[in-house]
Amino acid sequence: MDSLVTLTAVDLERLLITIESSQQVHLRHQYFLWSQGVLQSFLPHEALIVGHGEYGTPAFRYEVLGRTQLAGDRMPGSDFDKLVGLALDSWQHGGHLPKAFAGGSNGSATCPVGQLLKRFSIGHAMAHGTREFNGDSTGFFVFLNMPEAPGRRHAYFAQMLMPYLHTTLHRMLTQEKNAPELKLELSPLTIKNHIQNILRKLEVSNRAQAVAKAVKARLISDQPGT
Repeated sequence: MDSLVTLTAVDLERLLITIESSQQVHLRHQYFLWSQGVLQSFLPHEALIVGHGEYGTPAFRYEVLGRTQLAGDRMPGSDFDKLVGLALDSWQHGGHLPKAFAGGSNGSATCPVGQLLKRFSIGHAMAHGTREFNGDSTGFFVFLNMPEAPGRRHAYFAQMLMPYLHTTLHRMLTQEKNAPELKLELSPLTIKNHIQNILRKLEVSNRAQAVAKAVKARLISDQPGT
């Protein structure tokens, strides 16, 4: 984090779109589309652990958003709980700075989190969150199955975008608390179908190409609800 991270004009434009579009997120499916869409430009991942509640207590809860149901398909629930707990503990003891975990097949997975990632073929990960708040106002995030071992640039963007990840999460939770009928649960098949439909309409083959094309064509509106 000490070295300078250089941003190109394209980086700045995408960053602005990521921040502005976060203000449009109020519901769970919008949070999913935001995290699996424009956020991928800076923190690419297959699945995102989203946690909130007082750390280290039964009040802390988490869920997984992503293209695949990692908790069910690759890792039993008890091991997934262990992964989240270890990642949270490592992040706290690391001074609340973005924490990278190498889980690749090259034998570099030496910490307990990395060993779990490698064991269940979940790849690399990065954890970051907010410092402890009273009550339910915390926010802890783990980006799973990142395409490469996260480095200084990923940590830079994790810190920069944390206020938006956090406020957007709690805006969604508040909306669901006030209007629980708006809460929408998405199955893995529904998620996969949504993404495939988006890629097909944009005539691209993956999410990175979709983000680049959407930015270039200005398909991401700055008007709420569109």
